[in-house]
Amino acid sequence: MTEIDINPEIGGGSLDRKLLWQAAELLVSTQFGSQSMLQRKLRIGWEQTRLVMDAMETLGVVGTDQGSRARDVLIRLVEDLEPVYEALYGDGPTAAVFDLPTAREAADPAGLAAVPYPVVEAVEPVDFTRPAPEFDFPQPAGFTKPHPTAPAEPVDEPEPEPEHGRAVEGTVFTADEWELRPDPEGDRPWINPALRTPEGRKARARYIGKQARRRARKAAARQRTVHGVVPRIIRGERRARAWVVGVEGAKARADVNLAMATIDEANRAARRALLPSLKRKEKRAAAVQLQQDAGKQLAVAQHAKKHAQRIVATRAGFAYGSLVVADTLAYGFTNVWGFLGALALNLAGASWLGRDVEMTEEQLAKLEQIEAGMPQEFTIGMTPKVFETMARQALVEKLKCEITSLQVFAYEWGFEIQVVLDGMTPERIANGLSTLEANLPGVRTSSVQLRQSMKSRNRCTIVVPGPNPWKSVPELPYRAPKSLTTKDIHTAQLAASMSGDVLGLPMCRTNVNMVGKSRAGKSTWLRAVLDALTATNDQIVIGIDLGSAGSGFGGLRKGMHLTVTDPEFAAEVLDWALAVGKGRPVLFDELGMGLNWQTSPERPGVKVVVDEFPALVKASRKPIYDGEGKKIGELDLDGKLQELAVTSSKSDVTLAVAGQGLTRALIGKNTWLTELPVQVMCACDVDDLMLLMPAGAMDEGWCPNRLVPAMGDDLNDVSVAYVLAGSQHSEAITYRACITSDEEYLRRGTERGQDLIGMDTESEEFHYVTLADLMAKAAAMGPTRRRPAGPPHLITLIRQIFEAVGDPAGLSQEELAAALGRMDPGRWSLERFEGADEAEQTAARIEAVRAAINAVLEPTEHSWQLEKYSKSLPRGYRLRDLKVITGEAPKGS
Repeated sequence: MTEIDINPEIGGGSLDRKLLWQAAELLVSTQFGSQSMLQRKLRIGWEQTRLVMDAMETLGVVGTDQGSRARDVLIRLVEDLEPVYEALYGDGPTAAVFDLPTAREAADPAGLAAVPYPVVEAVEPVDFTRPAPEFDFPQPAGFTKPHPTAPAEPVDEPEPEPEHGRAVEGTVFTADEWELRPDPEGDRPWINPALRTPEGRKARARYIGKQARRRARKAAARQRTVHGVVPRIIRGERRARAWVVGVEGAKARADVNLAMATIDEANRAARRALLPSLKRKEKRAAAVQLQQDAGKQLAVAQHAKKHAQRIVATRAGFAYGSLVVADTLAYGFTNVWGFLGALALNLAGASWLGRDVEMTEEQLAKLEQIEAGMPQEFTIGMTPKVFETMARQALVEKLKCEITSLQVFAYEWGFEIQVVLDGMTPERIANGLSTLEANLPGVRTSSVQLRQSMKSRNRCTIVVPGPNPWKSVPELPYRAPKSLTTKDIHTAQLAASMSGDVLGLPMCRTNVNMVGKSRAGKSTWLRAVLDALTATNDQIVIGIDLGSAGSGFGGLRKGMHLTVTDPEFAAEVLDWALAVGKGRPVLFDELGMGLNWQTSPERPGVKVVVDEFPALVKASRKPIYDGEGKKIGELDLDGKLQELAVTSSKSDVTLAVAGQGLTRALIGKNTWLTELPVQVMCACDVDDLMLLMPAGAMDEGWCPNRLVPAMGDDLNDVSVAYVLAGSQHSEAITYRACITSDEEYLRRGTERGQDLIGMDTESEEFHYVTLADLMAKAAAMGPTRRRPAGPPHLITLIRQIFEAVGDPAGLSQEELAAALGRMDPGRWSLERFEGADEAEQTAARIEAVRAAINAVLEPTEHSWQLEKYSKSLPRGYRLRDLKVITGEAPKGS
């Protein structure tokens, strides 16, 4: 066995000679011995820069350290660096490193830690029962091998080897073809390619392929600079044309331009001399003189042009004629392919002529960035070292953050940047996430996440997801019926993070709130929660969905005790749950439970799962009428839920609520939702976040407003959520809910619904209705049917009344009540209403008609208010409003 570490430790005992030579040239050429300048230009770390500067001092390039000031450069000219070159490369071309005294050598003065391993031709299994063989290592100068019997001298504990170094088995070869190119990006595999093993061959092939792709990207990026092939061809052609024109052509062009300018001036002078004006003779003389000068200039230009044409033609024949002849011959001998080859050679020659160019500072900086291997955009396969450079540049130069340290960790799903700030909080990063994405080209919009560390205020983590960051999220695991208990339900996996960390929500005597926009994935989270609840052996699960008829529960509703979709029935169920939750504390001492209800299969808890909470809030305002049609109150479903959340947690009668938002327009005054201990925040608005979280939460990374819900077939961030649940889940980490197929949900619900647990007899005594009665009523009601098409019967009857009297603009309350009495005397005749006289009976009938109209319109989206339909008459029922209700006219007409 041989142990090989192919990554030289720049900070631990050796430096690359090429790096040292580049540093020496840079210091001497700039005459500036600054350590920060050296770090910036060579793109190395601060510790590496310190070692390089110490090496420069040893080689005599710079002087001693002067603290914060730059060191003195002792060599003035680059030509005087020959002694330094001899010191670096004078011991033979095969040497690769320049050794420096370091802390490791100080701890190991004999140099044992730096002794190279021997080359092993064949590896044999090691027998650890025999004493280890002694190898004849090459000994450093001044080293004396101790006697075997001499006592061992105490030696300091050596530093641990880097994580990438580990023992591998194989035959070592030192052939030149297995040598690797310089690796400034840090892609070199940990397995030495000199080991010709299958593992070593694969590592070498991956490395060479990665280097080839990087060189191809560099070449492609270089084409966008002044050193691209097309710019070089253009410059080369211009230089060839300038040589063909030469000095003679330029002079002839100048003479022609001068002659043409003189002729124009002479013509203008002649025109001025023809006009009658003062000093006419002087103007004519001046015009004649200009005509003579123009003739002389024209003669000189013609002579220069003829002379230049002969010379330019000769040069053009030599420069372009040879190319035309060569291309023609190539086409004649080899047809089109030969012509294309000759043309490619012509372009290559023009590119060679345009190879040299003077660049501006911006062009030079861009070219240096490309040559240094800096990618133009983010990719999931880039090295952590290169991505660290991109991230550091974006944070320091663009966001103006003061950073103490920055570490990048690469994963299959993306990159994680751990940042330690220098005397500042992550607020600036939180406010500049969009700017950070703009300076990391290739990163998806609204995907970068910030996570404030709970360990220290100046520490944070920046998460940069790749194109598929959730591929490690598993399918919703299968749980057998009655395989969970309430005490261990927090260990049941409901979701997972990008790195695959398991999330389970605490739901023992705990209320849960889930909020998110439409298509943000609330129902997915709700089904994951229900999958765990319906697999327990000590929970009564009741679902209430007044907005989507229970579709959000999926097939798991077959494993629930009740699925309520009717408002009146929901009120009965909540009254029963309130009676149980408020009555159970009486049993604590009697059953010896202490201060909280101890849930067990014999005495189960109750979990009320509410989907589409805004629809429940709207149904809560539904009026309740007595037998005579008088309004006596409202259902007040949301008020009962609030009372249940406040009073019944210790009785383990708890809630799990899901809704589209928390603003007053959606949930009214139900701000108690924001006080529930567990909050699951899918993609939502900033207003919802401000209601849920304390001030400054967005500066700590809580940004569900940056999540994007599903749009069409694009999933985006569907079912991705931030979870706040006590100290265990107090950092802004995103999780994605686990899912399974609809058929599997239905199979699990059917399986679990075959043996549902019952309620304990002690809790059943607190209400006159039992759980069995509620389940029997739900079975008798059957599934919710679609409402019949068209308006209610009463509205249809009123429409017939309007048609019978010729569709007037409106009818008063007395007229409509009297007409109903004639149309349906069995229900609306005056004799059916109580009163001392006819006037009281009429008033009672009018009030009953008004109550009946409100009752039949309440389930619909319409209402019929009393309005003025004539200036001279009191308010009544307008025909235009009736047509909107019956669908004859659009709403708002």
